[in-house]
Amino acid sequence: MSDHISIQSLNFIYESSSESLFEDLNLHFASGWTGIVGKNGSGKSTLAKIISGEIFPSSGIIQGNTNVRYVSQDTSVSEEDLENFIYDDSKETGKWKNLLKIKIRQPEDYHHLSFGERRRILLSMALSEDSEVLILDEPTNHLDEESIRLILNAIRFYQGVGILISHDRYLLDEVVSSCVFLEKNFYSQRPGNFSQGRSEMEREREERVKDWEEIRKERKRLEAEISRRREEANLSHKHRSKKGLDPHDHDGRYRKNLARVTGKDGQAGRLKNQLDARKEHSERKEKEIFSKLPEKENLGIVWRTNVSRRSNLFLWEEEKMNFGFLTLRSESHLSILPGSRIAITGKNGSGKSTLMGFLVKEMERKGIPYLYLPQEFSKEDLESMQQEFRNFSPDKKAKILSGIHRLGSDPKRFSESESFSPGEWKKLFLSVHLESQPEILLLDEPTNHLDIKSLEALESSLAVLPSALVLVSHDRRFWESLAQEEWGLENFFLTQKYLDKI
Repeated sequence: MSDHISIQSLNFIYESSSESLFEDLNLHFASGWTGIVGKNGSGKSTLAKIISGEIFPSSGIIQGNTNVRYVSQDTSVSEEDLENFIYDDSKETGKWKNLLKIKIRQPEDYHHLSFGERRRILLSMALSEDSEVLILDEPTNHLDEESIRLILNAIRFYQGVGILISHDRYLLDEVVSSCVFLEKNFYSQRPGNFSQGRSEMEREREERVKDWEEIRKERKRLEAEISRRREEANLSHKHRSKKGLDPHDHDGRYRKNLARVTGKDGQAGRLKNQLDARKEHSERKEKEIFSKLPEKENLGIVWRTNVSRRSNLFLWEEEKMNFGFLTLRSESHLSILPGSRIAITGKNGSGKSTLMGFLVKEMERKGIPYLYLPQEFSKEDLESMQQEFRNFSPDKKAKILSGIHRLGSDPKRFSESESFSPGEWKKLFLSVHLESQPEILLLDEPTNHLDIKSLEALESSLAVLPSALVLVSHDRRFWESLAQEEWGLENFFLTQKYLDKI
């Protein structure tokens, strides 16, 4: 049985890319949980797929990955696997079902569950298999606070080698005992939880910047010294040259010969050669340090939206909303005004996404310009989005790539690669629609899959949005900073509450 995974000198490059994603990667994963963090597109999910054997590295050695279970961000599952899990009454499977509060009774119910409920089922299925290595890719995406607590409690019981890919700072701090930080052209593995590792990484970043500034100053000093020595060497050459001397000027010829024999005037030239060698060494070192510097970041996007001239965008005066398989009741009339900022909150399965879908249909029915960001994109959605992007004019593409860059991703990947992370797909969608001029934004879990810095860039842009905003989010810090009104769902009852911003 494997109690660790070792990665040695691993290299990987996508066929469609001109740059390597990993170069000389060396990592060690011991028993317990190790976190992997980094920007969208930094290679977290790719590394997970390499460890699990879904894809192969260009070169390098991986040891200890013979029995790996990888739980990806996708929530699809085969009907056969789902049936086997539902009807498995073994003690081991029952333990995980109880820990994660799995209540599904038949496979047909799966497609009616929320994304969060599906994710708990998939995690329970994986833990029931008792694999030596378990990789979880963003396990808390779409989960409410109660579900996150259940996940946290469950994975603490796992005894094998655990690898946790997450942007959930709380989960990382509570679970992991080691953290891998992936950056462009740089990686680091640190003992301790996320906060401890990040603190150490920030200190090292500052040291790398300081080292680069010092070596840069040294190079400039050497360049100035070389320039001065070059002038001295040229003057020395004139002193030693007999060109222009009168053939009968014996004293002058004697002084030139003496200068050549003693070599004093030639010292400037030799010193210049020594300085040239030092400058070349300095330039190599400067280039090496520069390649590992933290990337300069200029994050932040600007939306082009319109403030509606309608008196209201949505008005519901009835006591119930009947969606067929689900009915919501409300204690008061509901309205969305041109400047409303509303957060829809509640547990998984409480009807948040159903209500959001209803609002989308209402905007379509009334002909109101809107932008709807779904929780997840279907395969057809992704193919359509990619084709749309390819067909844009060069100027339009440049604007979109600028938006992607300002949301924290490398635009070059979108020109060269066809394999994007869920966070990158979300950034592409947002950047494509930055200038669509909607009167209302309807965002269903917009922070899912986004790295921390991208999340903060999105939050800043929405904070100054003049048009209406309705969002579903389990990220309390995010929605409380943006919303002025909360529509809370519990037991299929909607409670309206205005938030005190003073």
